[in-house]
Amino acid sequence: MLYELRRYEVMPGKTPALLDRFENFTVGKWKEYGFNLVGFWTPEFGGPSNLLVYMWGWESVEERQKKMPVWRNSPERIQKFAETEKNGPLVRRVNNSLLQPTDFSPIDRGVPYDGGDKQHDPFLFELREYDAAPGKISALVHRFGSFTSECFGKYGFRQVGFWTPMFGSHDQQLVYMLAWKSHEERKKQFAEFRADPERTRVFAESEKDGPLVDRVVNSMLTPTSFSPIK
Repeated sequence: MLYELRRYEVMPGKTPALLDRFENFTVGKWKEYGFNLVGFWTPEFGGPSNLLVYMWGWESVEERQKKMPVWRNSPERIQKFAETEKNGPLVRRVNNSLLQPTDFSPIDRGVPYDGGDKQHDPFLFELREYDAAPGKISALVHRFGSFTSECFGKYGFRQVGFWTPMFGSHDQQLVYMLAWKSHEERKKQFAEFRADPERTRVFAESEKDGPLVDRVVNSMLTPTSFSPIK
């Protein structure tokens, strides 16, 4: 499975109208056209307030290339978009990245982030984007796969997925997503993780020739009512 992370920068004041179009038209039509919507979120903090974030899943690049033109050229989509944008566009620009899962990504290993409990209250989702130090992306991914993800599990982190970009970003990036019950839970569990002696040892050993990460960007996201994962 490949994953397409899409960010919509919304025109000022147009977020309610765009969300309405997604909820009452676009998402339903995606299902008809065979699109796999993984999740759909609005920002709580950590990014622009006029942002919508969602993720598609694709079996292959070829599937995407086949289905996207059919959707974009469909008369019903063209008509609906024209009706909803008669007073101006709803979207300023769209940024997207095509991501491939790591071999330890829970979503592709069939490991549910919610433990299989579908009756839970909606989680907060944390999107974390690591820019690796030059030439260090392989070492960073290895550390996550051989140690960090297991240590996360030790402290009760709900891990959704881990990905590296195929295109639309750069080749020194690791992207992953976590789910939390609350900000308090996040604060507590990150503190426990960071204080773990084995984590300190492993990180020191892996960074003896310099840090693996140049920059971390994280955003807290709230799932919409129509997001498949919540």
